[in-house]
Amino acid sequence: MCKKLIGVSMAELHYFRINGLNNESDVSKIVNTLSVIDEVESVEVDLDSGMAFIKSNNLASEISLIIDAAGYNSILIAE
Repeated sequence: MCKKLIGVSMAELHYFRINGLNNESDVSKIVNTLSVIDEVESVEVDLDSGMAFIKSNNLASEISLIIDAAGYNSILIAE
């Protein structure tokens, strides 16, 4: 018997270093760009460290492409 879990998130937390973040405007651009994607549950970006913490059902490679398309360079950090 198969069961479908309803309301249980299968999202993964992805860690990225983002090069090119210079100010809060850059942080907002990353957060706003990713927040509109349905599969993204949460986005946190720390300007001082240049790190982004993204909880999403997307593959890390897809998230990286989106960040790069926004004009930044993202590097996936292994957990």
